[in-house]
Amino acid sequence: MRAAISRSAVTTAVVMFGFCAFIALLSWAEYSHWRAQVARVETSLEQTAEAITQHADDTIEMSWLSLASLISEIRDEQNHPEAPQKIKAVIALQMKASPTLDTLSYIDAAGQMIATSADGPAATMNYADRDYFQFHKSSPFRLPVLGKPIKSRLSQEWVLPISQRVILPDGTFGGVVVSTIRVNHFVNFFRNFDVGSGGSFLLARGDGIILARGPMQETLLGSNIASHDLFTHYLKSMTVGAYRYRSPVDETIRIGGFYQSDRTGIVVLAAASEQEVFLTWAKTAEVRWFYAAVLMAVTILAALIWRHQLKLRRESETQLAAREAEFRLLAESSSDVISRFDVRGIREYVSPSSKQILGIEPARLVGRSVFAGMTKDTEETVREAAERLRNGSTQEKFTTKHTKPDGEEVWLETALSKLPAHEKAAEARVVAITRDVTQHKKRQDQLDALANTDELTKLANRRLFNTRFEEMMLRTRRNGTPFSLLLIDADHFKLFNDTYGHAAGDECLRQIATVIRNCVGRPADVAARYGGEEFAVLLADTDIQGAWSVAERVRLQVRALALSHERNPPSHKVTVSIGAATLPPEAPADITTHALFSVADAALYRAKNSGRNQVICAEQSYLMPDSGTGP
Repeated sequence: MRAAISRSAVTTAVVMFGFCAFIALLSWAEYSHWRAQVARVETSLEQTAEAITQHADDTIEMSWLSLASLISEIRDEQNHPEAPQKIKAVIALQMKASPTLDTLSYIDAAGQMIATSADGPAATMNYADRDYFQFHKSSPFRLPVLGKPIKSRLSQEWVLPISQRVILPDGTFGGVVVSTIRVNHFVNFFRNFDVGSGGSFLLARGDGIILARGPMQETLLGSNIASHDLFTHYLKSMTVGAYRYRSPVDETIRIGGFYQSDRTGIVVLAAASEQEVFLTWAKTAEVRWFYAAVLMAVTILAALIWRHQLKLRRESETQLAAREAEFRLLAESSSDVISRFDVRGIREYVSPSSKQILGIEPARLVGRSVFAGMTKDTEETVREAAERLRNGSTQEKFTTKHTKPDGEEVWLETALSKLPAHEKAAEARVVAITRDVTQHKKRQDQLDALANTDELTKLANRRLFNTRFEEMMLRTRRNGTPFSLLLIDADHFKLFNDTYGHAAGDECLRQIATVIRNCVGRPADVAARYGGEEFAVLLADTDIQGAWSVAERVRLQVRALALSHERNPPSHKVTVSIGAATLPPEAPADITTHALFSVADAALYRAKNSGRNQVICAEQSYLMPDSGTGP
């Protein structure tokens, strides 16, 4: 009788506990749902900000191309009697190719409008008073500059000026080329994204100058918000994220998602009203209460199942204890680290040899996840092996790097084996046997380095280049990303050797190799000495514009070395010629590495035959549908 009463009391206590747990769980669930809703909104706003930023980057960079084409025409047609008409023709062509532009103009060194895409009296005015003109007149800065929003004298609308200094062939100031983009272009683009009636958008430069706002508010254009939390706090630690703020414009509390471009520095803030987000969530919360009774029944059922599982566990404890003793006896007599962990990766046992091999006492490892303290690459390797075990594999082996607490780095070889599941065991187990293979790995790395490195320049050799070339070609087709190749050749290098000797020639090649290594710093890229004075560079995930930028940086830095080469006119300094080719994602599948190399090689020879010390991008329609000779 007393036993029955005791069991009834226990059951009652369990049910009451389950009821209280259910109420607590329900409360926590509602709070979690709200946080999840906020997280989804934040993610959506971040993605919206990123999409707007990408559109702004594309629009601005398209303007850069138009400016570059216009500057090239101005330099080519200097002092030609029909220069204004030819410049006007180029402007008309660029306006057709760049529908996002409002105007495209050329202003000479005196501030006089020479040619423009706009019509009307304003097209003949003097623009020497404009901030962008004064900036370029007094500054040697050569790249395009995105200015503050201004009221256009040509279109009478708010526009964003993008200007660039014109340097004439004799090095003198030749005026300014300027393109404009309507602020309303971005405001209209904002309307493609739904952030609710209380939402807003903000487009700003990296220094906090407001370029556009939706809904449109002209009084904010050109104002500086660099002192706001977005710039003083959030952008200092991340380029994408979300935060909650009170708008200084309308006092609305909003959830904002921001994104800063790594291409132009542009910052976009997309925000939604927190009140609207809450009202949307509240409508969905009502439905969940309908299932409260079902969840209560599940809670009680779970308690009964738990009691049953407890009974099964007690029955298996005796058998498991005997097996555990046998396992520990074998593990503790081994010089390798033997550990056992469950399907969640929690260590249940670690042998004493972990002190010698891992530098960590076993007691500090038991109960912790095997992934704790791992580097990202090591964790990815281990998780992939564990996934293969879950999918049916019985044994996996891999090699990883481990750093001991005292800073010593060692290489470990680990073999994972899935233990046969016991008929009454709740879950499977995995045993890991780990041994130190540092010395073997060092010897292997030394052999690989000798086999794959050019002795003179310390760059990759031709053997490694050919291997990585094939791999990156396959990766481009698999991932649908562009891939570029640069071929770099030292100009008149044979004459350099004949004049200064082979020792000086070797030193020259080493310095050129150092420049290339500094300009090609991404882990996925490959810089190699292809042969003699010729170098080759593989650029992963890089289109023709990016390839041209890297090549031009190499060319300029080699020229900046100012190494004497009296037989290399006209500079009489060491220079390089560079040919570039890109395999776009849409290229035919039958394009080979040999074909891409041949295209880049042809571009290199064009660069050399056109006067050397320049970059030429390949013109191959089957490789680049929109090919060109440089940005």
